[in-house]
Amino acid sequence: MRMVPALIAAVLISGCSSSRQVDLAADERAIRELAARWQQALLERDAATQAAMFADDGVSYHDGEEPLVGPTAILEWEKKAVTRHPNAKITSTTKELRIAAGGDMAIQAGEGQLTDLGEKGEDHTVRKQRFVTVWKKVNGQWKVAHDIAVNTAW
Repeated sequence: MRMVPALIAAVLISGCSSSRQVDLAADERAIRELAARWQQALLERDAATQAAMFADDGVSYHDGEEPLVGPTAILEWEKKAVTRHPNAKITSTTKELRIAAGGDMAIQAGEGQLTDLGEKGEDHTVRKQRFVTVWKKVNGQWKVAHDIAVNTAW
């Protein structure tokens, strides 16, 4: 009879456990789909879609600029970038994607190119870049927590 209380306690404890199954493959697919949507927005110069990728406290870093915090600040910066460089071509390729075992954070790293700068796209210099993006889950959705790209060659 002593085993019955122990068995009940074990069932209750296991039933109250907050452990959930993490599907890392599904998380990877979701982030890669978001990255593809972001890449399309870069090519289309769609500032609103780019800004919507960020969490409310998400941070975007740019050369020579103070960090931009939140989608509103990022949207305003991206709108200005589109005005200054309407024909810019921005590409990125993910080289590495690591998702935390808990399925709530991820790091994406890769490289890309930036060309056709200027008001008429007259600067065809290829600027090679490397980037790191930190993703986090917000209410079950992946959002950008931090994003930085740096020029590696001119």
